[in-house]
Amino acid sequence: MRNARIILVLFVLVVSNMTSVVAFPVHIGEQPMSGPLMTHDTIIWEGLHYCQNLYRESPISSVDSDNIFQELVQWYTIQPTIVYVSYNEPSMTIKFIDGSYVVIFDVISTLRGSLFLNEPYDTFPASFIVSSSPQTNQGKTAVLLNPAEYVYGHRHCQQIATMLIRKGYNLVYRENQDVTLSYLRQNLTADVLYMNTHAGYWDIDGDNTSDQVIIASGEEWTNETPQKYPFEYEHYYIVEGIVGERSFIAFTPGFIHYYYSEQLFPDSLIYMATCFASTDDSMAHAFLTNGASTYVGWSQNTVFYTNSITSVKAFRLLTLGCTVKLTCSIIRSGGFLNWLLQTKLIYYGDGSHKIP
Repeated sequence: MRNARIILVLFVLVVSNMTSVVAFPVHIGEQPMSGPLMTHDTIIWEGLHYCQNLYRESPISSVDSDNIFQELVQWYTIQPTIVYVSYNEPSMTIKFIDGSYVVIFDVISTLRGSLFLNEPYDTFPASFIVSSSPQTNQGKTAVLLNPAEYVYGHRHCQQIATMLIRKGYNLVYRENQDVTLSYLRQNLTADVLYMNTHAGYWDIDGDNTSDQVIIASGEEWTNETPQKYPFEYEHYYIVEGIVGERSFIAFTPGFIHYYYSEQLFPDSLIYMATCFASTDDSMAHAFLTNGASTYVGWSQNTVFYTNSITSVKAFRLLTLGCTVKLTCSIIRSGGFLNWLLQTKLIYYGDGSHKIP
């Protein structure tokens, strides 16, 4: 096994005793349809209502969250209009046969608001649920990837998603272990790509300077990774990225060059909410030479909560019509601690780019 291991530089106050992430994809085959079909929203709320009734009399301390997820998965998978259900606690993604998605960002919090208060299911806080419909999106697409949800949470992604959906975007959201290398190979071509994860730089020649920016997926690096992805491993399209005591598969600019030289980015806005994403132009160049319009990222290390808050502020400015250049000028370091770290939100490419 190659001795070189790439250490990702991450500013985190305390990350300990992290719970494991559960991935439970379910693929549904064709099922006979009988009677009128429920709308997507109705299906989602009826499933939550079903779960509410199951646990209405249970004290909150006695309800196992995994049981709730399992019950919801079983209920949703018998619906004939649902293609698949997957969950990485605390979120659940449901895909329908028409290509639309519903993402319940925080199932337990969504239920908790009314599950133990004997309130009707239609009073659940709808802000936890983000949906998209390809029939009304006019072709605009956004991909939000949150491989480090287990550290950063998802509320900033929730707010960004809401802004984009209000602008008419069809949204795909994935987090943690769902952001696999296989997924990254062919699913990044969107009008807006936002990725919140760990990143760092690849010092190829040992001179303590960045030779290439690398960005972590949500897939963990194991001893079997070189055998699982031999092509990418042998061509240095992936490297091992270490975050604390965990290792992740990180992709290099070469990965983007190889897999997106033909399926070009559609004049895209690429927003990498990560440390060192723009410490040099290596990763930006990979996206820009393959169709992207603008690449945005941090020049140095960034404090994780400043990064999350700044992401929301940036997309609020962008969705209000500000250009990328003006947005980066307003954000600058994003906060005092980032200023101490001498980091700035900077862009490469077309500074006049706007979110339509």
